[in-house]
Amino acid sequence: MHLIIKRDDLYYLVLPYNLKNQEEESIIKKIKEIFLKYNKKYNLLEPGFYEVLVYNHDIVGTVIVVEKIDSFEFSEEVDLKIIIKNKIKLYLRLLDETDFPNYRNDIDIDSITYKDYLKLVEHSKIIIGTKKVLT
Repeated sequence: MHLIIKRDDLYYLVLPYNLKNQEEESIIKKIKEIFLKYNKKYNLLEPGFYEVLVYNHDIVGTVIVVEKIDSFEFSEEVDLKIIIKNKIKLYLRLLDETDFPNYRNDIDIDSITYKDYLKLVEHSKIIIGTKKVLT
């Protein structure tokens, strides 16, 4: 798992496996298991209502966008609304362009092979859809 925090009420999780071929109910169950596991360990989610967007990408795996919608003041409950989406645009931004002179910055992941992705990802930052760099 790769956690990418953007700000207090919105963050991203990138999972190295793809949930694409699973049934929707199975995906929802798996996402809830992930949050229960990591929330206990890292205390990621405060009590409240969250919208969770799940995107499957053929090369990267599963990208999860978590946004806090509302806080619960008198409850310790975490409520997740999970929405499965089809497409997300992902890019790699090279940390040092001189390491890979054949590639320009902001590489569209859909335009490269899986082998090239594995070679480049260790030397890059992932950029999700909006082209804002996430660390």
